[in-house]
Amino acid sequence: MNVQHILAAADESEAGRQAVRSAIDLAGRAHARVTVMRTLPVGALAVAAGTTGGYDFAGAEMESPAIEDLRQWIGSDLRAQCEPPTVELSIVSGVPGIEIGRLAERREADLLVLGRKQRSQLARVLLGDTADLVARQSRIPCLFVPVNTGPLRRMLVAVDGSEQGMVVLTEASSFATAAGIAFRVFTVEAGPADQPPASTAARILATVDASGPDVLAIGYHRGGLPGVIEAGSTARHLAHTASCAVLTIPL
Repeated sequence: MNVQHILAAADESEAGRQAVRSAIDLAGRAHARVTVMRTLPVGALAVAAGTTGGYDFAGAEMESPAIEDLRQWIGSDLRAQCEPPTVELSIVSGVPGIEIGRLAERREADLLVLGRKQRSQLARVLLGDTADLVARQSRIPCLFVPVNTGPLRRMLVAVDGSEQGMVVLTEASSFATAAGIAFRVFTVEAGPADQPPASTAARILATVDASGPDVLAIGYHRGGLPGVIEAGSTARHLAHTASCAVLTIPL
């Protein structure tokens, strides 16, 4: 995984703010550039504004409290960096779960960063979940960060003995190297075919709780139907319930 361009999806929530903060921190350590995107309702004019090391957001044609808050977040997070990365602000209109992946592909991003919101199972079914939709469709790795996530310093990589497990290990290790993250590998043995995904997830979560990593790296199969997380894959269960940030490697 080349970490040269990071795309952070932000909204007005604290989770959105966390995505911006984490993306800028990672970009500074990996010497990457950042695109911070904000999705507005359908019908809004798409606008892109650039910034340099002087944190100049001149050129933005769309004004709203949400956009102004986003500019302030970015400026604040950049000032906290000793060597701030280059940041571009992109405003798009449409459905966030669709537009995030679309913009990432169009801009050839290497990593997507999204804030992870705490929602009940019922809320996920009734309201949908942007992070889940992005992970199921994304062709590039996604990093989901809970609110109050600090700098990512330690990573646990969960793999099995398959070829796909080696893909996860290769991608996760290159990400760790680029961002200066220490990592260790945890081997997950496959359970019986009739074993529910939550059983495997429980073993991984127990390891996470025991070792206390800042981020868990897992493989994530693209596609599949949305729904209650217990009915989904082990990876989907982990992405929603792990206490740390989760890096999903598309398979």
